[in-house]
Amino acid sequence: MALKFSVFAILFLLAFSELYVLIAARTSEKLKVRLPHGGVLVGRHWTSHKGRHVRAFMGVPYALPPVGDLRFKPPVPYGSWSGERLAIRDSEVCIHRDTFTRQTQIVGSEDCLYLNVYTPEKPRTSKPLPVMVNIHGGGFISGSGVSSYYAPDYLLDHDVILVSGNYRLGTLGFLSTETLDCPGNFGLKDQSLILRWIQQNIAAFGGDPNSVTIFGTSAGGASVTYHLVSSLSKGLFHKAIAHSGAYYNPWAQPEHKGTPAKRARKVAQLVGCNPEENWQKILRCLRTKEASDVVATLYDFFEWDFDPMMPFQPVVEPPHEGAFLTVLPRDGGMPHGFSLPLIIGITSEEGLIRTVPLLTVPGLLTDFKNQFQKILPVSLQYDHHKPEVRDDITHQIEQFYFKQGHNYDKENHQNFTDLYSDGWFVAGIDEYIKQRVEAQKSKQLPPFYVYLFEHRGSASYSELFGGDPDDFFGVSHAEELQYLFPVGLSLFVSSSPTDNEIVLREAILKMWVNFASEGNPTPAGSNLTPWAPATVYPVNYARLGHKTPEEFTVLQMERDIYGDRTNFWRQLQAHIPAEQRETKIRDEL
Repeated sequence: MALKFSVFAILFLLAFSELYVLIAARTSEKLKVRLPHGGVLVGRHWTSHKGRHVRAFMGVPYALPPVGDLRFKPPVPYGSWSGERLAIRDSEVCIHRDTFTRQTQIVGSEDCLYLNVYTPEKPRTSKPLPVMVNIHGGGFISGSGVSSYYAPDYLLDHDVILVSGNYRLGTLGFLSTETLDCPGNFGLKDQSLILRWIQQNIAAFGGDPNSVTIFGTSAGGASVTYHLVSSLSKGLFHKAIAHSGAYYNPWAQPEHKGTPAKRARKVAQLVGCNPEENWQKILRCLRTKEASDVVATLYDFFEWDFDPMMPFQPVVEPPHEGAFLTVLPRDGGMPHGFSLPLIIGITSEEGLIRTVPLLTVPGLLTDFKNQFQKILPVSLQYDHHKPEVRDDITHQIEQFYFKQGHNYDKENHQNFTDLYSDGWFVAGIDEYIKQRVEAQKSKQLPPFYVYLFEHRGSASYSELFGGDPDDFFGVSHAEELQYLFPVGLSLFVSSSPTDNEIVLREAILKMWVNFASEGNPTPAGSNLTPWAPATVYPVNYARLGHKTPEEFTVLQMERDIYGDRTNFWRQLQAHIPAEQRETKIRDEL
């Protein structure tokens, strides 16, 4: 039996080798790129939405597999290879479980630090192309940068290069002991290494290393703002676009002191390591455990349903070489990224990511209302305060959003959804915007642009969170993604896009590409409605799209996004460290 197996294995390897030689021999030279270290990538042909020929280089390694002794350590650059390497299919996604879609299984691999590069086969210009780097979302615990989510079909109708990659998630990406033994932020360090890889290699693909725009949604948007403040990423990019995320959002801001170490010991206990040992012994033990077992511990940090939704998030590290973040963003002075052009914005019903499952999963809403005082501080992540402070915050929230009582349901949920929109997204992004406007008073800074995405599409991300395609809950978190990537074609079962959606999609693509090229989404001669930059607070912003088809416009300039709601949260100061809250409240008053 062993002999038969060996013969079969040899024959298989010979056949595979012959197939590889055949593929390599028949591959057009246009699909080969020699990197500066001498190794060659062999890509594949792709076709854009409008039929443009695209080169796709997929599953390109940028770091060594973070396994064994490299688990819970900064990424190590992959290095060089000799000869040709096939790059024609997606890598495995980073191992995770998606709680946002209530996924039950763990998917992916720990060997996942790969990226995809997409380039036009025949650019319309002889100049190096601007580079757009997508940082995927998923709350730092799920998601990936592979083509099934972030294909180049729309963006590569234009003269840009698109890069999208994976980074470590959840426990494996963000566990921290709050010491130099395991400082944390490994997922963000992975992202930073992608940016460094681009600086070293993108010219070989026809890209301009001096024109790199990072952009992302949700945790990807928050990551963008982190790169704007981290010294590790300084100088590696030149423009930024943040959709629905900033480091002031409670799920994205650094964990409160002491929490990461406490959770690290709990992870150790859950997988059978002694949590009372010193950190070196605990980490040595953790590195011997199956990745799936380490990832599975995430479930044990939920206190009610899937709250707190993001138990592992960025942290403040002890100062050391290679640190990503050593000071709280609120305490770090003016970020270096304020000197770069920025687009930042939200959708009108961000909170649907949380309220749709509460409104549609049987029994959840009733339980939520019955335990409102207990659940809300955990769900909105202000449970780090003393009990009397938590109770006061909850009372103020109840008085502001539920003046008519807890009468919200599937048909009457706007105030309920507004609460989660504001608590999870709007308030933190507003704080970031206000800080940047104030910085402009003291220093000449480049323009930045603010948007509110408010278009009712034929498909909605609320379907992913449990909504029925026939119900319109609002313009959900992450909704603008389907206007940049063909995600609707693979994730939704709704109808085809309307004429208005096609017009809006083409306009958004052009604005985002204009910004990546020139730092201005609507430059002179673009034939687009001018998008004025934000200069004073409350800011003027571009409303993109419309909920009512008859009133559709691509872009309408307006002022003061949800002013009464942002004012409420600025005075509430629910999410800052407890010791700073009283001072911040006095400052706002």
